[in-house]
Amino acid sequence: MDQQELITRLLDKEFVMFHAVNGDGEKADCQNDRQTFDMMRRAQFSAWSMEACDSYYQDILEAERTGRNLCAEKYIHMMRNTAILQYERLKDQLTFPDDRGMELVDLINGEMIRQTEMLFQRYPYVSGAGRPLYSSQDLGGTTSIETYQRGELMTYSTRTLELLYRHLCDLKAKGISLAEKILEGSVCSYGYTSLDEAEEETKKRAEAMGIQISYGCSRCEQPPEED
Repeated sequence: MDQQELITRLLDKEFVMFHAVNGDGEKADCQNDRQTFDMMRRAQFSAWSMEACDSYYQDILEAERTGRNLCAEKYIHMMRNTAILQYERLKDQLTFPDDRGMELVDLINGEMIRQTEMLFQRYPYVSGAGRPLYSSQDLGGTTSIETYQRGELMTYSTRTLELLYRHLCDLKAKGISLAEKILEGSVCSYGYTSLDEAEEETKKRAEAMGIQISYGCSRCEQPPEED
């Protein structure tokens, strides 16, 4: 099985978890948009190593066996910054990383934010079209990249975190930014040939419309409802 086939299997299972967030409550528009979900998540996992993808797939299989919903847990982790009272009510549902896992969460999140800072400088229209960057900007129902990213990392096994960190460091040693590879994959899924082309076109549209272009869904910023 090659990496793209593995990612397809991973996404099939991950989308079931994503669609189940909020249970029988009202779904966000993005929870019914499988195409965009696949485009964005495939861009992320295609930039990972095969080993990291396979390890995360095993995390999902283990979560299925034990009745965990990793997507729901991600949003609860995010609430620690965005909705502390709801977080306190729901945190007992979480499985937290061990000490090494927590260390890796900090290392990966810190390096990815540093890389994303550079993308915001080089590609302000593409990067600025989505979430704000820092957790200090978690205001008005908007969740930052830093908070969102940390919430997701907190759902990975220590094994997956180790493999992802190794991949991140290997790329960095070669002068390659993992954050840039993911962003490039995202814009190419919309039909652009490069980040430069996407930046130019996004800037033109933003200036013509007088607004920022967003690939996101505002409902995604809302925390999952309690069971």
